[in-house]
Amino acid sequence: MALSTRRFGWLTGFWLVLTAQAWAENYNFGVAPWQKGQSVDDIRSSYKPMLDYLSKETGDTYTIVSAKDYDQMVEFLATGRVNFSNISPLPYILAKRRNPEIRLMVTELAWNKDKTQKIDSYKGYILALKSRADINKLEDLKNKQFGFVDEESTSGFKYPAVLLKERGIDYKNYFTKYYFLGGHPRVTDAIAAGSIDAGATWDFNWSQAVQKHGDIFKPLFETPPIPNLCIAAHPSLPLKVQKSIEKALLGIDVKLLGGLPAAGFVVRPDSFYDVVRKISPAGAGS
Repeated sequence: MALSTRRFGWLTGFWLVLTAQAWAENYNFGVAPWQKGQSVDDIRSSYKPMLDYLSKETGDTYTIVSAKDYDQMVEFLATGRVNFSNISPLPYILAKRRNPEIRLMVTELAWNKDKTQKIDSYKGYILALKSRADINKLEDLKNKQFGFVDEESTSGFKYPAVLLKERGIDYKNYFTKYYFLGGHPRVTDAIAAGSIDAGATWDFNWSQAVQKHGDIFKPLFETPPIPNLCIAAHPSLPLKVQKSIEKALLGIDVKLLGGLPAAGFVVRPDSFYDVVRKISPAGAGS
């Protein structure tokens, strides 16, 4: 009888495992292109601890889908190619314009510069080399070569372009040449190499660039606070699953986010991103 009981218990456990596997769903998680310059393995390695944790907490599995650029990330989220995505502010706004059913789940928290406080916003910068004694302010960039990130990058183009315009600077005529380099690391790499005189990026990439190149950059301009990247869901991700993911992310151990710009997550209303909508009127970028 004892043997039969053990067998019954083993069979019951095996059945429960099979049942759980049968009920589990796989969802695609989109990765925003700020990681450009890293290998696919680097990106997967950075996100794996977070996605493994989500899988454990929700019972589902998650596959990383990396976008090649901001336009593709908008396309992926708007059409449901990915069920949910890490996405920067302007692409989120553009995707939601295309598909109003997209839902903001959580906003990333990040450490401030001295790592004393977690904040829900970041700043964009225009950087040059400290060694460039001839470049100390925006006016010194006239007839110089400049690097942006991408036309749909919030801190890497949209904000700098608007704020330069407010100062009477039209980037199309102000710089001898300007480039869209496709990724934040490429901007700071180009500055470090002397390929461009200055460029636009955000504070997380600046800190990463210092680790890579040394403390060689100086700021010429600083934007007002910009809402952090967020995680947003296509309606193909069931609301119940969205809520489970949100709950898990709000309680995640920050150690699982190593290598990512996030230092935690917080719930913010969609209106939190209205400041970004103001620099991208309806129709822009579409």
